[in-house]
Amino acid sequence: MAYSTTYTDERGSSVPVSISDEESREAIRNDWNVLRGMFNPRYVTVEEAACESGEEFRFRITVHAPSHYLTDRDDASPKSCSSMSAEVAVFLGYPLKSVKATYPAKRRLASPNVFRSGAACIDEWKIYTSSMLTVAEKLVKDMIHDPAVTRYDSMANGDVADWHRAGVASGRFPTISPKLLEAPQRPPLPARRAAPGLGTPPPLPRRS
Repeated sequence: MAYSTTYTDERGSSVPVSISDEESREAIRNDWNVLRGMFNPRYVTVEEAACESGEEFRFRITVHAPSHYLTDRDDASPKSCSSMSAEVAVFLGYPLKSVKATYPAKRRLASPNVFRSGAACIDEWKIYTSSMLTVAEKLVKDMIHDPAVTRYDSMANGDVADWHRAGVASGRFPTISPKLLEAPQRPPLPARRAAPGLGTPPPLPRRS
């Protein structure tokens, strides 16, 4: 089996691209290996989670730092907590196909980036740019309320926007320095080869 889509570069040139199931699995394995070393284990835990129907891989990422959560779709009063977790589902076709990130519906992150359903806004999926790694990085920064990743211009939940802005203005957010989340010797992101007919990286590196 193969997953196919269309890639459009910054000049507007488009080309069909595809990836086989085995290439997709290899891409997931490679990025998972990098992801496990991306963060400081004192503050961030990354672990495999049980897949749900239709998923190829799922992982849970937990930030051990002050954060805030909401308990249901109508809750607009953030509650303090000492850690926050989200799960990321990965599908065959990755990295051409987008991942999905979610928080538990009854303990979702209080953030303008998180929908009332618990789904996290991970921004537009850009082929050859977006990955499990870029999504994980946004999630951990959002969990400490780092305004560098907050989309006030396109909010998933506007009910907490004023609360979030007030936290930033008062110096309460981010709750810890974003630098503390990074591994002491952070591994480089995987290199990508050129896509057919374009000077753009392809979906995955092959290990020799």
